[in-house]
Amino acid sequence: MSGRKRSAASLRAKRKRLVAALPDPERILRGSTVERYRKCGKPGCHCAKGKGHGPAYYLSVTLGVGKTRSYYLPARLRKIVGRYLHNFRKLRQLTEQLVEINLELLERRELGQPESSGR
Repeated sequence: MSGRKRSAASLRAKRKRLVAALPDPERILRGSTVERYRKCGKPGCHCAKGKGHGPAYYLSVTLGVGKTRSYYLPARLRKIVGRYLHNFRKLRQLTEQLVEINLELLERRELGQPESSGR
């Protein structure tokens, strides 16, 4: 954060703007889209010498240490999933900024004053 250059009121105002910019939590996904090509195994097929059949798109999500799950993405869902992934990255970025503001207010002993919404 930029130290004590900004007033507590301006920090609270920025915090309010950040909260207003948060994406809808019902429309978030964590993970990555993956493009895959597969070889069918037939010796005479064009895929034997090229990339393979595809592309097919998947959402890859890490569920824990060493555990990953992939979800097939039909064409009609690819853009939607892309927006949900973008929303998650935006949520994480804005949350980090909110934490920085709250830490600055805590350092000043002004956290929760005077405009606390009670959330």
